Amino acid sequence: MPVTIKPAPHSANALNTEISKPSPNARELLRSFISDTKIKNDHIIQSTFTSLTSSSQIYASRNGFVDGAVNAYNQHHHLTLRPDDIWIAILAQLNIYINAHAEELRSMFVDHAGQKHLEIVDLSDIKGTAKFGVDWGKFSFKMSKMIAGSIKDPSLREWILPQFSTTTKVDQAVASIMMMATLQKFFSYGCGIMCGLPSVTLLGEQEDWEKMATKAERLVTFGEEAKTWYGLLKPVLARFVKSFDEPDSEETKDFWQKIAHYSGGGSGPSYLSGWITAFCFWGSDGRSFFQAGYNPGDKPEMGSMGRPTPVLQLDNARYHRIETDAVPPGWASVPVKLNDDGIETDCVMIAGLVGTKYSSTGQELHGSWKCFQ
Repeated sequence: MPVTIKPAPHSANALNTEISKPSPNARELLRSFISDTKIKNDHIIQSTFTSLTSSSQIYASRNGFVDGAVNAYNQHHHLTLRPDDIWIAILAQLNIYINAHAEELRSMFVDHAGQKHLEIVDLSDIKGTAKFGVDWGKFSFKMSKMIAGSIKDPSLREWILPQFSTTTKVDQAVASIMMMATLQKFFSYGCGIMCGLPSVTLLGEQEDWEKMATKAERLVTFGEEAKTWYGLLKPVLARFVKSFDEPDSEETKDFWQKIAHYSGGGSGPSYLSGWITAFCFWGSDGRSFFQAGYNPGDKPEMGSMGRPTPVLQLDNARYHRIETDAVPPGWASVPVKLNDDGIETDCVMIAGLVGTKYSSTGQELHGSWKCFQ
């Protein structure tokens, strides 16, 4: 059972709220303890402090144990500690030591040089409600298992993760993240968000798709830019038709999985690539993305994990990328003057692909038209 020690004869003092103020929310708490570090992005994807308010009485600190203990000593506050708190304080120091002496200690942990990349791509058991659909606590716990399978002594993981009577899932997630940090000179880490199409249905008959591909050939008559555009569309339209002949082939499946790829993000722009950009050749201002410096050339773009993502090529066509905020409209508008027995009203007609219908059996793109004044 817990024990209380009374080292001094005086009683505990109440907190003096005039000296310092509690953090009002998770972002302010984060800003407080990273202010003098190289971490500049304070965008929070997931946190255990989601419901933090000023009434939570959490005070930011660079070192929660040391600062908390010193403040309790100096201001005569009662101090409550768990074994998990002390163990995490120990791990924090071990993290600094091993990262500072990584090459001296490398042979103790791994056989490889540099950093071995570990990436979780099966998200089935780490799904969550945070951004990207991942529970990052579960991610860290699973990653610690991957680390254990890649080091000389797998028991290191069991030693690092606390298992006291006071230990919570949060404590184990904290220790797992600290394990990742401690061995970061030997490993890099990634989480592959498994985007992709589980299935695709092409409605109509194959001859409909053949007819549509044939109709598109006329695009080359509308100028050089349109000719370049058709060069991107042609391989895609041909594979639509081929999907009817070989729906189960690996080549067909691979084509559909390359429909789109997201990269970048964080504090900078995010990009959309894949053959879907054949349908984003011009921006809303009429300027060609392909001609405006978005042509990928021979250099691979950088993926979200900082590793090269090969530029997509179908036949002789190489597909550009665009910023996700620059996706052009899939609809068009035209002014129409309505004359109602001599009374004129300016109207606008809008038509195009303006939405996606979601259902339990699949999705369909929906064209629509509207007339309004």
